[in-house]
Amino acid sequence: MAYRSYTINNTAAVIRNMREQLAAYESDDAIAAMKKRCDKVVDAVQRREKQAWQGWHNALEINRKLKEQNSILQKECSGYKKELLAAGRQMKDLKADLASSRRHGEKLFAEKQELEAELCDRDVKIRALEDELSRLKAVIDHDGTTSGISTSKTATGKKKVIPNTRIKTGRKRGGQAGHEKKSMEPFENDEITDTEDHSLDKCPECGGELEKLEKVIVKDEYDYEIRYVKKQHRFIEYRCKRCGKTVHARIPDHLKEKIQYGPNIEAMILALLDIGFVSTGRAREIIGGFLKGGRIPSLGLVGKVQKKGARLLKQFEQDVRDYCLKQRILYWDDTVVFINTARGCFRFYGNEKVALYKAHLAKNAEGIEEDGILANLGLNTYLMHDHVKLNYRKEYLFNNLECDQHLERDLQRTANDSGHSWAGELKELISGMIHKRNELAEKGVKSFSDAETNEFEEKLVQLTARGRTECQADKGRYFYTDEKALLNRIYEYQENYFMWMSDFSLPVTNNLSERSLRMTKTKLKVSGQFEKEETTKEFALVRTYLETCRRNGKNELKALQRLMEETPYTLQELITD
Repeated sequence: MAYRSYTINNTAAVIRNMREQLAAYESDDAIAAMKKRCDKVVDAVQRREKQAWQGWHNALEINRKLKEQNSILQKECSGYKKELLAAGRQMKDLKADLASSRRHGEKLFAEKQELEAELCDRDVKIRALEDELSRLKAVIDHDGTTSGISTSKTATGKKKVIPNTRIKTGRKRGGQAGHEKKSMEPFENDEITDTEDHSLDKCPECGGELEKLEKVIVKDEYDYEIRYVKKQHRFIEYRCKRCGKTVHARIPDHLKEKIQYGPNIEAMILALLDIGFVSTGRAREIIGGFLKGGRIPSLGLVGKVQKKGARLLKQFEQDVRDYCLKQRILYWDDTVVFINTARGCFRFYGNEKVALYKAHLAKNAEGIEEDGILANLGLNTYLMHDHVKLNYRKEYLFNNLECDQHLERDLQRTANDSGHSWAGELKELISGMIHKRNELAEKGVKSFSDAETNEFEEKLVQLTARGRTECQADKGRYFYTDEKALLNRIYEYQENYFMWMSDFSLPVTNNLSERSLRMTKTKLKVSGQFEKEETTKEFALVRTYLETCRRNGKNELKALQRLMEETPYTLQELITD
């Protein structure tokens, strides 16, 4: 617009200048023509000026309208700007909320993961606690059928399971019809030592006078009474006419003191200690009761009697050991005893004829080597035990027999704890074969046939294979390790467990050893523990003598009397008889 205004003003100035020049040359023709042209130019310029002004006004109008539109647009833009600013603030708030929500979500996700991990950990703990609860319940339910627990330790309120291997006859319990009653025979006249007449002065019913009849009701009574013996041994001295020395008869070792107790009292002390398993103090009191307040032995003497008995049995112990080394079948087992509050070992070797007991401070290989039994057994010896891996050393030559009674207990425990069927079925299979073996042995049969043995072995393989599948399915449960170990043991020691199938003369169980060691538990129930290793070994030695005498039909008290008289039974004397 400014450019157009400048052009119009400039044109007007040019025209005024031209008019002034025309006025000076108005008479000339050329000037008249120029004037005419100038008028045309002026008309053209005026028209253009008019058009310019019209364009100017149009431009002003357009400018006004544009300004109005611009104002409207500015107002709208201002509104939009405000809205945009508000939207920006909202967006910022939304971003902040989104960031906060994201952080909160991340926190919630982390908390969720922590809770899930905690729940997973708690699930593991719950399963572990449930498993432990099942294990402890199984332990509580263990009895003599699943472990070596004696029936005396059966929990209160639980039925005792008493092992009974006798064949059932089908008859009722108690006295049987036609059974002959057993009673003592009446005394012979020359056997009667005392007679006591029981008479009446008057009738006990009415108080009337009585008339004596010839009938006499006789009741015999068998009893004993203690007769005190105070024996004085007199050793007469002599002087030798040849050498002049003063001599007398040899004084026995048991008379070395000025005054001492006799062999019968000493035998009674040993009987209380080693047969009745009475404590030392209580044994002294009982002997005092027999002596009716006489010279009661001291506690020290009671201990010396045990020591004396052990000293007199050293050769007997050596003879029993040598006898064991020559046997075709030998049993052995050991148990824990307490020696001065520490866990010691009490061990048995023997068979139906002899019993050899050994005691040690610890249950280990050193004690076995010290016993000198296993290392000296030959190739022809069969040793029955309760799965002691030490017996499978390469340097040992004997044949190992595993106890099937313990195997059946382990199978029953596995069946109870895991609920797996293979263990119960295998136990029944073994029990049935043992029962059949006993019946055939009574008929003189010496072994199962090859067909019977093969059938048993096939069933054994099938059951153990199923056992591995069932065991693997419960991997991680509390019974898994024991069940797997049992399956491995059956596989590895199958021949040792079932060697009796090919030779019925071989034993099936190690029950003889368990019965032989059972008295140690009775001893510990009374005394609690042994004082020291020396007294434990003395007890073992005296028990070796007593148990061997008993197994060969000798009265134990009589055996102790001979021992205290320093003439104990010899092993040759017992075995020969």
